[in-house]
Amino acid sequence: MDLEGAFKVIDTPVHLPGRSDDALIRQLQQQKAFSAPGKTLRPTAGLADGIALRPLEALHWLSYVTRPRYQDDVLDVYMRWGLLRYLGFFAHDYTHSRLPRLTLSEAGRRISGNQRRVTSEEMGIAFGTALAKRWFETTSAADLRTVVDIDVALDARYVFGPSSAVQHIGVQRPDYLLVGADPDDSTRYLVRVLECKGTKNAGHAVPQLARAVGQLDGVTVGGRVPHGLATTVITAENNTSYLAVDPDDEEEPAYEVTAETIDRVRNFRFEADRADASAVEIASASVRASWAMLADFGSNLGALQQWAPEVMERRIVRRPRERLTFPAPVEEARGTSFTFGFDREQLTVSYGIARSVDDALTERSAGAIMEAQRAFAARLRASPTPDEADSRTVYSATADGSIFSLTLERRGRDTFGAAG
Repeated sequence: MDLEGAFKVIDTPVHLPGRSDDALIRQLQQQKAFSAPGKTLRPTAGLADGIALRPLEALHWLSYVTRPRYQDDVLDVYMRWGLLRYLGFFAHDYTHSRLPRLTLSEAGRRISGNQRRVTSEEMGIAFGTALAKRWFETTSAADLRTVVDIDVALDARYVFGPSSAVQHIGVQRPDYLLVGADPDDSTRYLVRVLECKGTKNAGHAVPQLARAVGQLDGVTVGGRVPHGLATTVITAENNTSYLAVDPDDEEEPAYEVTAETIDRVRNFRFEADRADASAVEIASASVRASWAMLADFGSNLGALQQWAPEVMERRIVRRPRERLTFPAPVEEARGTSFTFGFDREQLTVSYGIARSVDDALTERSAGAIMEAQRAFAARLRASPTPDEADSRTVYSATADGSIFSLTLERRGRDTFGAAG
């Protein structure tokens, strides 16, 4: 597959088949690894029988969620090559439905051993986070804004996230905190959890999901187990699919986050002997860390230093990178771009922040950021759904203002280079 063919695969809407039903729950309950959660399991609204999405959206989530794990000495390698290994990983299968399904390309099938295991895990993150976004859209009016890596947030050795953002640590815990924002009130947030797994073997998927369910109770926020989602993504050679379940939660609280609460949690970090952290502190610390994470995605170093929790600011080191402005359908973005040459094709990858949100991050006003993100999320919801097109530039955006784009161009000579 050439670069143009790979480009078309990731930008074309596909059908991602999936299951979330009572029969799956009964299968889970029969697994040796199953540990019944404190809440009743139920089929997941919005994920009962598959979803449609562009693989580009999943790759955007993967690059955004995993970026904070990389220190500056390896960040360039991650930014330049982390995505490229997946551009040619998938191919299309049109034999099952109107929309194509994803199979592995010839290149994807050649990946084996530990690299195949890592690929399956990362596709579990990529598509699992995209599934969580769909779940949020179906079960709440809130927009999914923040995805916090709990392993990183809870471990003082790491630089990311509010390390104090969870008041109880279970022996096993879910991967991520998901923070959603009320579209009509920029100060009100929801906190949920996600455990996402990935495998290449369909026979491992149900036992894997059973273990995932057991991890959802491993975190309490404000004294209660939050609403949670468990997913497993199967990247088999002939089909990519998922399984999903969630524990019932009829009374989901919203937490008020204000400029004052954001200011108070700059030094907030988890201490093993501290059990009195309020849900508002947890939500505020998560939101603050998410702004630093967004600033890092678009290489706004001033905003990163301003909004990073103290533990993150002390340990993360980023060198200045040239920032560019590039167009996007909802709003132009500021960030960094890297260009790669392959024979007579050239690919530019851009990581940016919507300009209005980027301005607000720089203003050092929490209220301005909340309002800018609320307004951007509203424009994003109102924007047309991307169609399969022949455009040489494709985009993906998240409700907090991150914008990811790929541009494919033909060129006249064979060179390799990177810019930005």
